[in-house]
Amino acid sequence: MRVPLAWLRDYVDLPDDSAAIVARLAALGFPVDEVIERPQLTHVVVGRIVTVDRHPNADRLQLCTIDVGGERHLTIATAATNVAPHQVIPVARIGAQLAGGLTIAPRKMRGIDSEGMLCSADELGLPADWFEDGIMQLDHAMPIGGDAIALLRLSEPVLDVDVTPNRPDALSILGLARELAASYGVELREPGAIVKYEDGPDDARVTIETIDCKRMVFQLVSGLQVRPAAAWMRVRLALAGQRPINNIVDVSNFVMLEIGQPLHFFDFERVAGGHLIVRDARDGERFTTLDDQERTLDERMIVIADDDGPTSLAGIMGGLRSEVVESTTEVLIEAATWNGPRIRRASNALKLRTEASSRFEKSLPLALADLGASRAAHLLEQEGGAVRLPRSGGGGVPDPAPVMLRGGEVERLLGFAVGDAEIERSLASLGFKVARVPNGFSVVAPYWRNDVLLAADLVEEIARVVGYDRVTAQTPPVVPQEIDSAEFDRETQLATTLAGLGYTEAVSLSLQPAAVAQAWREQSIAVPDVVEILNPLSEDQRWMRFSIAPALLDFAARDRAVRPYRIFELGHVFAQSQPEPRETVQLTALHAGGESAFGRLKSDVLALLRRETGVDAQVERGMFPSLHPGKTAALRIGDAVVGYVGVVDPRLAHAHDVAETTALATVFVDALPSRSVPRYVAPSKFPPVERDLALVVADDVLAGDLIAAVRGEPLVRSATVFDEYRGPQIGAGQKSLALRIVLQSYDATLTDEDADAATARIVAILQARFGATLRG
Repeated sequence: MRVPLAWLRDYVDLPDDSAAIVARLAALGFPVDEVIERPQLTHVVVGRIVTVDRHPNADRLQLCTIDVGGERHLTIATAATNVAPHQVIPVARIGAQLAGGLTIAPRKMRGIDSEGMLCSADELGLPADWFEDGIMQLDHAMPIGGDAIALLRLSEPVLDVDVTPNRPDALSILGLARELAASYGVELREPGAIVKYEDGPDDARVTIETIDCKRMVFQLVSGLQVRPAAAWMRVRLALAGQRPINNIVDVSNFVMLEIGQPLHFFDFERVAGGHLIVRDARDGERFTTLDDQERTLDERMIVIADDDGPTSLAGIMGGLRSEVVESTTEVLIEAATWNGPRIRRASNALKLRTEASSRFEKSLPLALADLGASRAAHLLEQEGGAVRLPRSGGGGVPDPAPVMLRGGEVERLLGFAVGDAEIERSLASLGFKVARVPNGFSVVAPYWRNDVLLAADLVEEIARVVGYDRVTAQTPPVVPQEIDSAEFDRETQLATTLAGLGYTEAVSLSLQPAAVAQAWREQSIAVPDVVEILNPLSEDQRWMRFSIAPALLDFAARDRAVRPYRIFELGHVFAQSQPEPRETVQLTALHAGGESAFGRLKSDVLALLRRETGVDAQVERGMFPSLHPGKTAALRIGDAVVGYVGVVDPRLAHAHDVAETTALATVFVDALPSRSVPRYVAPSKFPPVERDLALVVADDVLAGDLIAAVRGEPLVRSATVFDEYRGPQIGAGQKSLALRIVLQSYDATLTDEDADAATARIVAILQARFGATLRG
């Protein structure tokens, strides 16, 4: 919410230091996301145009004689066309600093000295298209010669305040001023709402036909004339981010921002039959809103209709048919309170979120409608309107139930003592009615605080006023707890190990749009039954993810300039099951670019499993969705398959725009066995002997099977495959695997004859089992 600091000062005396105010708001629970500094303007005064004459040497210039309250008038040349005698306007004198770094210096304009400049809104740092096309018009009541910047408070910064959803009362200038007044211990100046009611015809009628209109106050005001609003009001609205329209519409927007009650003004002459009916919308009903968009309604929405049909979309936006226009002289004020969740659902369904709906969806207090109507009537009376008595429909305003605050409760919850007098003063400063009773206080919340229901809520209010800085830092006692941290420790160890292998951890959303699963199905890739969220925040978050792979593939496509690219995520995936959806923990890793992405990823995952379980996983031929059907390895420990590693399915590689050599691995964390403590074996004191073998085998022979057979030789201490070759030199349907074998004895130093004999036995075994031959 944009909060002009100058507007806050209308209701409460604040320090000059804006940083102190920002810190105080944060301490009260309203952090300031941004401080928008205003341009520092100087030497701009209020002037009155005395005469306007044509420039003798220029057709497009005019010479204005300006009264700025001094002994003599100024002569200023201007090209603006909206100037006329008796207008009150901002005048920049010689030496003035204006927005955009403009400095006013003496100058001749076609031979005549110009002693300053008449200012537009843009030159004062205001949105040019929200004000007059030309020179900005000020109010005739402003003192001639006065400092226009100080009078309009144009140099004060604007705060972007973050207001939590449970505090709709703070979505207003007055609400935040009330909080600051309580915190600083100063008086709150509430805006005037006293109206002198006029006698006269009042045939306005309102019928409420829906239970979701909790209360409606309506009031007729006649004798109005549409014109620009006063300059001070237009400036306040513009700084708060609201475009000024005219003196009537601006009052409704001003009251909404000032006290938090959205209003709607109907041009009463354009209300068919003078009768408003508040009802549920009908399916297929069509209606044109103030933004000139025709919208199709359904029964989720509420409309305010007249005898000719809908004329306002309740709680969201008014209708074009009954808007205030230049000929409007009589308006019907409507101030209502709606069922908040229904307004939110209607706003989401129409994809139409407004300042009004953002407040109504939080279920405003019933009494705020009465104050909003009174404040608007007060301001319209100052515009010359004749105000009729207000009437209301719907429910009445109930008396709030008292909340009991027992003695000692404040200290129990906050950890520090607060005296009874300070408790009473703190709550009273926020508008609570406090009465001392035996054993504590009986507290009645003000009408605008319908979120205060419990004693703990009152304690929170006290803490905000006295200051959270009174809470002392203490180390809480750590007691034994029954929650097993084994799962957390395992997941932490897995992530730490993989990060140590050079992989970056990613975190993606568990909620996905339907397009993710649909893209896989379109490529004929198996997808489990996806879990649907019944009340999604948006269509992009309707489905629980069935795999982590889509997110990692999208990351790899986005960061294609980074190669090699290694990334992983450890998280939960979901599948539909009975009686409840199945949720499992998976670790998915991706390797893109570099030499042999598949080989590197497989090696890293095997090292990860060895580090986590204490045993070597067996590599087998396998099949897994998202992986190439012929380039996928299953990873087995004991009787359980604990993961898969392979090259990404080329159909997915194309769909996600990544290289077909990209490798993926998925580890089923829930399937991993407990860590097996390795048994210590004393190393041999005799030196090892290495032998390299180049073996030609059929394409379908697995390297893992060769390694397992080699390790059957008693002298073998380790065996690894370090190279693979396919090509014309070995023929079709075959491949060459290079093995490095380490031989070692515990009894004696191996001679060349011993090593050669062991190697011969190994070759014979491989030839017998796999048809392997030594490559010449």
